[in-house]
Amino acid sequence: MNIDLELFLISDWQVGTGTGAPGYVDRLVQRDAVPVESGQASGPAAPIVPAKTLTGVWRDACEVAANALDSGPAGVWHDWVTYLFGGQYALDGSTSFSSAPTSTASGQAPGDTTGGHAGGSGTGSVAYGRGGGADRSLRPAALALDGPLRLPERLADLLRRRPRVAWAATFRKPGVAIDPVTGTAETRKLRFVETARGGVTLTGRAQLRGFEELDQAQREAAIALLAAGARLIEGIGGNRRRGAGRCRLTLRSPDTGLDLDFAALGRTPPAPPPASPAGTQDERPLPPPRRTAERGWDRAELLITVTAPVLAGATVQGNLVEGEAYLPGWCLMPEVARRISGPAHALVRTGDLVVTAATPMTPDGGRTLPVPRVLVHAKGAGEIVTGNRMAGDATEGKSYREGHIAVEGDEAGTVVNPAFTLRMHNTIRDDVQRPTRDVGGVYIYQALAAGTVLRAEVRVRRGVLEPGWEGRLSGRWRVGRSSKDDYGQVRVEARAVAVPPGDEVSLHPKATPAWRGGDGPESELLRVWLLSDLLVRDVRLRPSTHPGDVARALEWALDVAGSPGVRLTPLTSSPADERVTTALGAHRTESWHRGWGLPRATLYGLSAGSCLTFIVTGGPIAPEALDELRAAGLGERRAEGFGQLEIDHDLLLRSFRDRPVAGSGADAGPDEDQGIAIESVPASEEARGPLRPDEDGHDAGRVYERAAWRAEIGRRCEVVMADPGRRSAILPAGVTATQLSGLREVVGERSAEGALHRLAWLTKKNKGRRPWPEERVERLRRLIRDPEEVWTLLGLPEDELTVTHDGAAVLRSELHAETVRALITACVAAQTREQAATGEDAISTATGGGR
Repeated sequence: MNIDLELFLISDWQVGTGTGAPGYVDRLVQRDAVPVESGQASGPAAPIVPAKTLTGVWRDACEVAANALDSGPAGVWHDWVTYLFGGQYALDGSTSFSSAPTSTASGQAPGDTTGGHAGGSGTGSVAYGRGGGADRSLRPAALALDGPLRLPERLADLLRRRPRVAWAATFRKPGVAIDPVTGTAETRKLRFVETARGGVTLTGRAQLRGFEELDQAQREAAIALLAAGARLIEGIGGNRRRGAGRCRLTLRSPDTGLDLDFAALGRTPPAPPPASPAGTQDERPLPPPRRTAERGWDRAELLITVTAPVLAGATVQGNLVEGEAYLPGWCLMPEVARRISGPAHALVRTGDLVVTAATPMTPDGGRTLPVPRVLVHAKGAGEIVTGNRMAGDATEGKSYREGHIAVEGDEAGTVVNPAFTLRMHNTIRDDVQRPTRDVGGVYIYQALAAGTVLRAEVRVRRGVLEPGWEGRLSGRWRVGRSSKDDYGQVRVEARAVAVPPGDEVSLHPKATPAWRGGDGPESELLRVWLLSDLLVRDVRLRPSTHPGDVARALEWALDVAGSPGVRLTPLTSSPADERVTTALGAHRTESWHRGWGLPRATLYGLSAGSCLTFIVTGGPIAPEALDELRAAGLGERRAEGFGQLEIDHDLLLRSFRDRPVAGSGADAGPDEDQGIAIESVPASEEARGPLRPDEDGHDAGRVYERAAWRAEIGRRCEVVMADPGRRSAILPAGVTATQLSGLREVVGERSAEGALHRLAWLTKKNKGRRPWPEERVERLRRLIRDPEEVWTLLGLPEDELTVTHDGAAVLRSELHAETVRALITACVAAQTREQAATGEDAISTATGGGR
C-alpha cells in the first residue's frame, strides 16, 4: 500500500547536516542533490526533510497516541507501533518489543536492524526467525519511506537553474549563548544558523509493506494509528520547541478505498497486529530443476543507478559506518532470488545461480574490476597507475589496496573511485530528548553517492530457467543498510548478454599457456586475478589465505569442470627477472542475518585484487574448463559473488612504465554530502519554463521569489545610494537633513494618495525655507505614483529572480511601495551622512536654507 505524504511547513525550519561552512554559517540545512547538466547555471539544491527525521517524529507521535489508547506503556496499540516502525533496543541492550518510552530512536543507529526480517511484537511475544531468542531479534518495520520529503520536481529543477532564487530558499539566522549566571550574552558565542523558509509544502511517499496480508480490521487499525500520529505532529527539525519547524502532515492513499481516519481507534477490543512479519512464514524449499545437457551459462547484465546513497558491506569504526565502493554479490542476492522466485533459492544452494558484485562503471560506460595488487602508484596519486610488478616494471610506488580499474577499450588501465556521501545522524533518548551514548548517540554514514552507475552480472545454468527470466530483474530495488528510509534505493535495468561458449575471455598473446599449444618460456604458468573475495579452507577446515590451499581448490574445480589430473604449485619466490608473482591481501566480511536476528559467522579470506601465480603440471586444461571456472567461481559461497576470478588476463602482463595512465574519471559526483538524487528532468522548453499557477510548487516558488526579489532590491538600493550621481537624480541638492528626513514619513504612508499629499506639504514653499526643485519633486511623484518608474531605475534581472509564470507581474505590484520606501530611505541616509561629513547642512542653515 502506498501513502502520499504532504508536509506543510508553517514556520521557518532547520533540519541540519551537523556541519557548517567556515566564515559563512555554523550549521547548514540538509539539501537535496541532483547532478546538474553541463553548461547550466549551478545553484544550491533545495532543502529537504530526510526520511529518518520524519520517521522519528512520526513514531514519537504514534507512541503518544498509543499510550493514550492503551492507558499505559504497553498494550495492543503499542504492538501496532512496533509493527509499523520496527523493534528497537532497550537501554540494557535487550530488545524492546513494546514501544515503552524508555528509548525511542529517531534515527537508525549503527546496530539497528529494523530494516531486516527479524523482531518481536508486543509484550511477551516470541522471537521471529530461528535462533534469535526473544531478547535478541528485532521486528522489521512495515513502514518504509521512499527517500526524503522534497519540493516538487519542477520547482527543484528551476531552483538549480536560477541560483539567485535558490539561495533565497534559506537565510542566516543569528543566535547567541546566554550566561546562566549573569543572564547576558557570553563572549565568543555568536553563531549563525542556516534556516529554510516556511510557507512551503514538501511531498513524499511511504509504503506499508505486508498490507495485503492484513484483514480488514487490521488494515483499519494500522491506518488509523498512522493518521492519528500524523495529526499529532506539530514540529520537526531543530529548535521545534522554540517555534521553528511548525508543520502539518497530511496523508493520502490513492491505491485503496480506505479512508485515513480515526474510526478504528474507538473499537473495542482493537484488532492486534500479525504475530509474525510479512514474508517470514516457513515454506518447504523447492527442489532444484534438472540440469540439461547443454553447457554454459545464461547471463544477464544489471545496470544499477544509485538514486539514494547506498550503504553496503559496511565496516563500523567507532561511530563511523563506512560502506564499500561497490555492491557485494551477497547484498544483491536476496532481491535477485525474490524476483526470480520459483526454483531460485534451490539454484543458489546448488551453485547454479551466481550474482557477481556490482562495480562502478567508467564515465564512458565501460566495466571495471578490482585493481590488481601487482599494480603500483605514486604516493598521493592513486588515480594514476605507474607500474606493473608482474610485468617486470621497476617503478617504485605503493601497491593498490582498493579501487577499480577499467579493462575495456581506450579506457583500459584507468582507475575509477566513485564518490561517497557523508551523512550525520543521531538517536534520541526520550526522557532527555537528546542523543546520548547509551542509545546510540551521534553517528556517521559514509555511503556510495547518489548518481553512481554500477554493473553486475547474474548467471544461471543454461536451460534451467525459461527464456526471458532476466526481465523480472528490472525495476526499483532497496539494498544495503537502512534501506527503509534515506538509503539503499537503486534503479536496475536488466538485459540479456549473449556469450558463446568458449569465447568468454581474450588472452594476452604473451601468455599463451601450454594447454593451448604455447611453447614460450612462460608456458607453464597460470596467473590468477581475484575479482572478489575468495573463501577457501585448509586441510583442517579452517579459513585460509595460503596459496597452497587455493591451489588445491583450483585443482578440484578443474577436475569437476572436465580437466582431471592437473597439478598446481604456487610460485611465491621471484624469478630471475625480479617479476612479482604473488600479491595477496586478506579481507574480513562481517554481516547480519536478518531472519535470525543474529550476526553471521565472520567470512575471512583473500581479498579482491589479489594475484597468484601457479606452475602447471599434468593436464591438459580444456578451454571449457576455464570458462566454467570463470563463470561459476571458486571456493565457498560462490552464488553470493565470492570466488570470482580471471585467468591470464592481459592486464596482468601489461607494462605501464612507458605509457602511464593519466586521468581517472574518479569523480562521479562531489565529495561533500549531496543527499539523495531524483529522476532527471526532461530537456524540453516547456519542462524548463516557469511554473504555471495550476502546477505543483507554484506557491512555494512564490515564497522563494519574493525573498529573492527583496534581497536583490536591497543590493540595488545600496548601489544607487553609493553613487552620488544616481542619488542626486532622486534627491535635490541644498536641502537640509531635517527636510530629507521628512521623506521617510512620506514613503511610510500606507497609500499612494497619502504619500503624495504629505510630499506636497513637505516640498511647498514656506517662509524661511527654500523651495524644492520642481524636477526633483516630479521625480519623487513618479516614483510613488508610477508602477514602473522604480523598476526602471533599479533594473532588476527579473528572469533570474523568477520561477513562476506570473511572478514578475505579481511581485512588481506587491513590492512596489516597499521598494520605493527602501530606495528613498537608503538614499536619504547616504545623503545625510555625506552632508554631515562635509558640513554642507550647517552652511545651508546659516545662509537661510533652513527654517
